[in-house]
Amino acid sequence: MMTTTSERRAPLAGSPATAGTPGRPADHPADRSAARFVQVRERLDPVFRSIASSAAAREADRIIDRDAVRRLAEAGFTSLRVPVEYGGAGLSFAQSAELIVELAAADSNLTQALRAHLINQENVLGHPDAAFRDRWLRRLGAGAVVGNAITEVNNAVGEGTTRLVQDAEGTWRLNGTKYYSTGSLYADWIIVAAVDARGEEIAATVPADAPGVRLLDDWDGFGQQLTASGTTVFDNTPVDPEEVYTSGLDDGTRVATGQASWQFLHLATLTGIAEAIVRDAGDYVRGRRRSFSHGVTELPRDDAQVLQVVGELSSAAFASRVALDAVVTALGGILEREAGGEVLPEEDVNALYVRVYQAQQVIAKNVLAAATQLFEVGGASATSQSRRLDRHWRNARVLASHNPLIYRARIIGEWEVNATPPSRSYRIGSA
Repeated sequence: MMTTTSERRAPLAGSPATAGTPGRPADHPADRSAARFVQVRERLDPVFRSIASSAAAREADRIIDRDAVRRLAEAGFTSLRVPVEYGGAGLSFAQSAELIVELAAADSNLTQALRAHLINQENVLGHPDAAFRDRWLRRLGAGAVVGNAITEVNNAVGEGTTRLVQDAEGTWRLNGTKYYSTGSLYADWIIVAAVDARGEEIAATVPADAPGVRLLDDWDGFGQQLTASGTTVFDNTPVDPEEVYTSGLDDGTRVATGQASWQFLHLATLTGIAEAIVRDAGDYVRGRRRSFSHGVTELPRDDAQVLQVVGELSSAAFASRVALDAVVTALGGILEREAGGEVLPEEDVNALYVRVYQAQQVIAKNVLAAATQLFEVGGASATSQSRRLDRHWRNARVLASHNPLIYRARIIGEWEVNATPPSRSYRIGSA
């Protein structure tokens, strides 16, 4: 029987698993938060179990399961951070991080597909415009899901050909083609990057079913195949003036929309993959009834060498969790301060980015190695397409390739040797 990740793993730092603390007044805010965490986790657990049980089959058949995302939304996953008064769970950043990792362990495709949504949630919480904040918190609390259409082939953000301009009647119209539109096939709203009539960077949110929007599942990567990271076409799509923005993309000015936050989601997803590797290795070894002539026991589950491999996989997952904990603690604190209107000292933001980039080196390398070592626990049967254990390496490799490790390692080295502040903005298309 499959053991869920939530039954085995220790909570991330700052995410209590039970409510109530002796010696504290009844109805203390921390206890209310802990109680909400327990409640939402109980709602999500059967959804996570269902997703995990069908993950290999869905990947084998390339099934974009919109129903799975809808069930996650109905159980509260897409509004974990939304305040209770807006219909959300009102969880802390650390509490939400724990549940993000658990979804990633069930199916890393879905965590990646919801990456833009989860980042937008932090953007909304700390947004300086009260009207924007209220409008979007209501949407998110009601279960709306957000995808993205930011990147174009061979172009950087702000250098693309997608245009958002006003026509002769004053209606905003969106025209262009985007790729790497992660999550948009699952979404109700799409965040779009474009340029205006003057060539200046501009952004908008449009309903996924708006006129002129066409979504294609043509992502051809060998991993993360169910993230709907394909092409989005906008053909004279009308845009509500209220949904047009001149800022808010990753320009390095806000942590909530910057690389520290975007990379955190990759690291949480990779950590979930590490948990899934340990889970699947254990399930595979427990179920094996044949050993090898040069094995040391009748059953692989009793073989000291096989158990050593599983122990090493578990340790790799532990290292990933510890590194992620460090990011969660640092990033959660910074996001809270930023949302409170504090002007963050440069040294604090620099320290955060260095920590995130360091964790990237630790987590990505550990998980990729574990995804290969996994196959040492068994023979050819471990490579069966029905198990699709290879998906863990493929998915981890694609996630780790988004922001190449070599560049981030160099940035850390520049910081250590020359005290060069770490780069915060990340754009594809030009140096």
